Amino acid sequence: MDPEAYRKQLERNILLIMEEKLQNGEMDADRAKEIARMLLDKLHPPLTLEQIYQIAPTLDDHFQELAAAIRPVVHDQEEETKRIVSEHAEKLIKSGKFDEALSELKQANTPT
Repeated sequence: MDPEAYRKQLERNILLIMEEKLQNGEMDADRAKEIARMLLDKLHPPLTLEQIYQIAPTLDDHFQELAAAIRPVVHDQEEETKRIVSEHAEKLIKSGKFDEALSELKQANTPT
């Protein structure tokens, strides 16, 4: 996935949430400005996909209303991590390193 397109999609999702909350009276202009400032500070291009994955979970730390836009990014990161671990474990298994592969899989599935 193109990191810039992914970043823009995340921004669009956040802006849609802000627009909806402003229209419904669930957010005031000052709060929207704070969120916009935070987005400019944290999501400035260029960013790698890994940087986006690291930044996204922090966006709703002070702005819980953004959680709906953040959840898909966290899910994508988890899926990407699973894919990478699975590929690595598969290579270890193919090279006969069964114990190492099992250890890697166990470590990847242990909550942090």
